[in-house]
Amino acid sequence: MSPMKPEAALRDALPPPGSPRFWRALDELAADPAGRGLLAAAWPSLAELEPALDRRGFLRLLGASLAFAGLAACSGPPPEHIVPQVGRNGRTAPRSARYATAMATGADVVGVVVTLQDGRPVKVDGNPRHPATLGGSDACMQAAVLDLWDPARSDAPRRNGTPSSWAAFEDDAAALRRQFGERGEGLRILSGAVVSPTLARQRDALLARYPAARWHVHDPLRGRPADVWPDLSKARTIVALDADPLGGFPGHVRHARDFAAMRGDTNAMPRLYAIEPAPSLTGRNADHAWPVAASALPAIAAGLASALGVPADVPDLDALTRERIATIAEDLHTNAGASLVLAGPFQPSAVHDLVRAMNAVLGNEGTTIHDVPSHDTGRPLGELLEDMRAGHVETLVLLETNPVYTAPGFADAMRTVPRSVHLGRYRDETAEAAHWHLPALHPFETWSDLRTLDGVASIVQPVLAPLADARSVHDVLDLLTGAMTDDPLKRVRATWPDLDDEAWTAALRDGVVARPADAVGAAMAARKSRPGSTPLAAMAAPTGKDALELVFRPDEFLWDGRHAGNAWLQELPRPVTSLTWGNAAWISPALAEQRRLRDGDMVRLAIDGRHVEAPVLVVPGQAANSITVTFGYGRRSGIADGLGYDAYALRERDDTWHVHSVELTPLGRRTTLAWTQTHQDMGRRDIVRAGTPAHPPHGSDKTPASFYPDAPRGEYRWGMGIDLNACIGCNACTIACQAENNIPVVGKEEVARGRRMHWIRVDRYHEGPAAAPRTYHQPVPCMHCEHAPCEVVCPVEATVHDSEGLNLQVYNRCVGTRFCSNNCPYKVRRFNFLQYADLASESLKAMRNPEVTVRSRGVMEKCTYCVQRIERAHIDADREGRRIGTGEVTTACQDACPTRAIVFGDLGDDASDVARAHRSPRRYVLLEELNTRPRTAYLGALRNPNPAWRDA
Repeated sequence: MSPMKPEAALRDALPPPGSPRFWRALDELAADPAGRGLLAAAWPSLAELEPALDRRGFLRLLGASLAFAGLAACSGPPPEHIVPQVGRNGRTAPRSARYATAMATGADVVGVVVTLQDGRPVKVDGNPRHPATLGGSDACMQAAVLDLWDPARSDAPRRNGTPSSWAAFEDDAAALRRQFGERGEGLRILSGAVVSPTLARQRDALLARYPAARWHVHDPLRGRPADVWPDLSKARTIVALDADPLGGFPGHVRHARDFAAMRGDTNAMPRLYAIEPAPSLTGRNADHAWPVAASALPAIAAGLASALGVPADVPDLDALTRERIATIAEDLHTNAGASLVLAGPFQPSAVHDLVRAMNAVLGNEGTTIHDVPSHDTGRPLGELLEDMRAGHVETLVLLETNPVYTAPGFADAMRTVPRSVHLGRYRDETAEAAHWHLPALHPFETWSDLRTLDGVASIVQPVLAPLADARSVHDVLDLLTGAMTDDPLKRVRATWPDLDDEAWTAALRDGVVARPADAVGAAMAARKSRPGSTPLAAMAAPTGKDALELVFRPDEFLWDGRHAGNAWLQELPRPVTSLTWGNAAWISPALAEQRRLRDGDMVRLAIDGRHVEAPVLVVPGQAANSITVTFGYGRRSGIADGLGYDAYALRERDDTWHVHSVELTPLGRRTTLAWTQTHQDMGRRDIVRAGTPAHPPHGSDKTPASFYPDAPRGEYRWGMGIDLNACIGCNACTIACQAENNIPVVGKEEVARGRRMHWIRVDRYHEGPAAAPRTYHQPVPCMHCEHAPCEVVCPVEATVHDSEGLNLQVYNRCVGTRFCSNNCPYKVRRFNFLQYADLASESLKAMRNPEVTVRSRGVMEKCTYCVQRIERAHIDADREGRRIGTGEVTTACQDACPTRAIVFGDLGDDASDVARAHRSPRRYVLLEELNTRPRTAYLGALRNPNPAWRDA
């Protein structure tokens, strides 16, 4: 890539009039010849004959955590009675079952449905009956099935690093109970967020049994505890102050659904302002993204509060900032009672106090914002560190948390503790440092319960028996108190004595514990605040004009590092950066020009004697003098070994989210980033269409004549519609497709060569200046063209067209000429350059979808519109002598999408969602000038900018 252009050139070098105004990379925006050359290199060179890794290393990486699958043959269903969900017609498919359960990432609880084929979990989707998901999902939910089969999971207890047994630990636990006596002096428990009612009951029982013991909570991503629940379905004006309700916020799947539903109403389209130091998923979908330094954000919050009539000490602000604050305040006043101001968990309490007062002044409380009971955070980690260093801790029990990796100074303090016990699914950094390591069950293997922040409870039911010699956190707590039970189901049922057998069965079937209406109202009741009643803390001083600040953020998929061993998530391009298999230090285009840095340049970041070496990535929309580092990398085991840098090394405390001064030193060397932003480029043509409610993007309903004959019409005309106005770019569709269609991972080196195998990709396009662009996301599957250019060039007819409009790939005919991919203008075909999938190992069969062929080296593959689901519907309909019903066939990407941006069905069924989408005035197809007549159509995007907003 060529050296970064001056910021002025990046700002001003927009496409000439009459050409597309959207851009993907900064070199493209600056009309750089070298950048155009990079974009023109659409296809990689011929693959080497042998992979760079040996076979063992290759399978360890590309097997993608599947070897545990072989244990399924020895496992089977759990011994207790579990209750499946049933389909629309009251039945489940033969050999298939769907079970509702729940899972949590930190304090964020979601309801899921696990699909089993022949008793084996193969797919995870959102539970349509759970209000936190409504059937939608995110990438981590979709990848949970891979965590279940991960061969890196711990499979037996270990004592001082050597294999041991549960019987040996039970003997030690009995000795510990005698030592604890009546008070439990010196006993400390450290866990993540306690969101299980059963776990909370056990915690209370343990603290009552041992009153001198203490329970601490450590969540490295917690920030300020959430005590409000936004309702985006009622908000016309939304202001996100370093908040990410669409991405990292608890309940983000539901918030994304509500936001997309509001955005779909062009008569009442909301307007979203995102004020943040680092781009987020919410910022990428904002009508106005305003990059500001993290240290300056409290002052902007104070200025906005003052403009709304909330007493606040406002520091001196420049003219542009004052003008923008006035514009936002007027918009909020206009929609008082239907507006929303949100502060992110990384902001100080002073900002949250201001936000609460602003929502009260605007009359939003009880409509767009609701108070929820404050989450029980337990004693802070800092208190535990002090006790360990002072020698007050005799026994430390760590429950499914990894503070040696995530908490600064914890490893040194832990060495002073005589006895430590770690429970976790992996032999991670904390497991290696503990005296006892105990393997933990996956949520799909155990009984438990979970409760969302807004009070919705679910029963967690196991969908298969444990794959390894592991136990749950409930089992370990019972060992510590001596209250062991042989029936984990009874332990959970004891938490819910008000549920009779019928209500219990309904809770298992639906995935939600029914609550009376008054309980729901109490959980969501708003406490009316008096404006200004909460004293405001002193605002942080902004960083100096030329000083650099450092901002800490979780990785978009690995979070705090808990998903670092999941190869699907490692290879999934990040929504903000398109980066895979590693992290980078995000810098702004202005800072890149000032320091003469390019993507991949290595730099040293230093703060008070702590430092890391990291590659830089120039990110449009990053605040000018801010550098963002992301957690989750710098691990030293498994597939994450050697990937990225450890951002925790720069963190002084576990509640530090930005630092006012950091030193950046170029190191004079470079590294290769597995960055996909410029891959599969379709050229600077009319790819993305966007407009406003007043001036919507133009559609196209004309079908030019063609010399090619039309294919014979079958009983159905399958097609897809993708609404760019609803897509937020979360990439859940990509992982869902990977799980459904047995798509392998290829590794960092192959991704860097442009060889990733995802059948549906999500392209990002920017509009406007690089400093604060507006971003659009576009999912791109196979277009299933009626006049498909790939079909006419295949010499062996491996690419064929069926009577229902599907463009199909016959794998056993393919000889790998790649003529079809060369002739596909949409860049959606994927070639197995190497043997990415292991065809020999029996252990890999358990997690794979048995209805989808596993491809081999030298074979082309692509999106099939989930033809296996279509065929399953055909079989059911034929057996019952009927047509396939409206909405009976859904694709994996459609099921996963949290915003319902993707619809699929029979275009000949006028009542279907896809037929309505194809009749929309915003409908268009990609590259329509080629007259390929795609069955996949797009609906142009809409944004709702404020005419009074002044750009920089």
